[in-house]
Formats: sequence, structure tokens, C-alpha cells
Amino acid sequence: VQVSMNMVNYLETPLYRVLETIKSEAARWGTQVTSTEIVGLVPNDALVYSARWYLMLEGFHKEQVLEERLRKSLEQEGERGGLKSFVDSVAASTPAPGGGSVSAAAGSLAGALAAMVCRLTIGKKKYEDVKDKVSEILKEADSLRDELTELVAKDAAAFDDVMAAMKMPKGDEALDKARNEAMQKATIKATEIPLTVMKKSLRALELAIEVAKVGNVNSVSDAGVGALMAHAGVQGAWYNVKINLPGIADKSTSDRIKTEADEILKKAEELAKQAREIVVEKIG
Repeated sequence: VQVSMNMVNYLETPLYRVLETIKSEAARWGTQVTSTEIVGLVPNDALVYSARWYLMLEGFHKEQVLEERLRKSLEQEGERGGLKSFVDSVAASTPAPGGGSVSAAAGSLAGALAAMVCRLTIGKKKYEDVKDKVSEILKEADSLRDELTELVAKDAAAFDDVMAAMKMPKGDEALDKARNEAMQKATIKATEIPLTVMKKSLRALELAIEVAKVGNVNSVSDAGVGALMAHAGVQGAWYNVKINLPGIADKSTSDRIKTEADEILKKAEELAKQAREIVVEKIG
């Protein structure tokens, strides 16, 4: 007899729990499990959790695995190089990447910090009752982090599109019309992107508040810094929305974007104060 299944959430249903349940059921029918196999890829943590359970390792954590420590070290080296490259490109004498990209990067860091606090909460007995909630926050925080990281490059590319449209030839009616149309299209895009950054950074701010409330109290300052980064992402992106609005000829489009951006900014201001109060109170 072969029992096959898809394991979709090893945090909710660990591999060892599934195996022990099947072994128990098999014993009821006078048989036993002779072997197991994993088809395809498996998260490293899923195996580490199983090893910790079966070996009854007290106080064990995955950073004690030599290969894990080496991998993390290599990743940090790569991240430092990537960060330096981005900072150098911002500091260069070119207009992009600029404030818009930096705002998206701030929002991405907010998502990363929220995810970190989640990971430092999940698996701790003290926070077992909020495991499901924190697991959901983790999924969304990781998604926001990736989306905002992509917006770093998209913002710079949108500015390049505006500059390219400005350089289009002009002089007769047909050329002027084509140039104006390209300018409007590029300007609206360059305004919509920071508006998207505002929306996603606002959500990152909300997640930072949630993990500050229920997450590992030892990491509440990290949640607080995440809230600060998210707030900065909203504010910085708002500046970029505002500076581009006069270039949009269609008033209905301009008014729609302005109204939405102002509402997001107002909400972010309120949440930022709330986040600070929560963090300061928990720090003591």
C-alpha cells in the first residue's frame, strides 16, 4: 500500500506529524511503515523541524546547521553588494533612480521587517495561539516585499519613459500630436507607479502594526522600524505623485489620482502614530 499526499503548509502540518499519524493508523491494521519518499523540492525548514522533533534536540535552531550558516553568510555578502550598487546609482549624477525608487525600497524594507518578526514568532510556544494569524501575515509581508522591490526598478523606468517622450521630434502638427500623446501616457504611468507604492507601503504599515501587537515582543522594535519605513514609503511616493500631477492634461485622471493619494497619506499619518504608541508602550 502506498499513501501519497501533497504537503502544502509544513508550518501548519509538519512532516513528522503526518508520518506519525500514518504509522499509528497502520499499526491499527497490523502493519507498519517501511519507508517514505519526497517527490520534488522541499523547504529546508521542513526537514530541520522534523529532525529537531525526532532527535528531541533541546533548544535547537537551524542556524546551528553548518551549511545554513554558510548559505546565510554568502547571501549577506551578495545583499551588501546589491545594496551598495543601488545606493551608488542613487548618488550618481543621473536623475533616476531617485526619490520614487527610494520610496519603493523603503516600503520593501517595511515588508521585510514585518516578515522577519513573523518568522521570529512562529514556532515559539509562547505565541502558539497566534501562529495561524502570524503565518497569514508572513505570506502577505513576503509578497509585499517582492512587489515593492520590483517597483524600485519600475519607477526608474517610468522616469526614463518620460524623458524619452520629451526628446521626441516636434515641429509640425503630426509630430507634436505624437509627442504630446507619448508625454501624457508616460506621465500618467510615472504618476500611477508611486501611487501603487503608496498603496502597498500603506499595507506594509498595517502589517507592521499587526505584528507589533501579536508578534514576538523581543522584536517589537523591528516592527516599529518597519512601520517607520512603510510611512516613509508612503510619504516619499506621495511627493512623486504630487510633482507629476501638473503634467497630466486630463483633469478627471489628475483629480482621481490626487484624491486617492491624499486619502492614503492621511491614513498613513494616523497609522504611523498608532504604531509608535504600540511600540513605545511594549518597549516600556
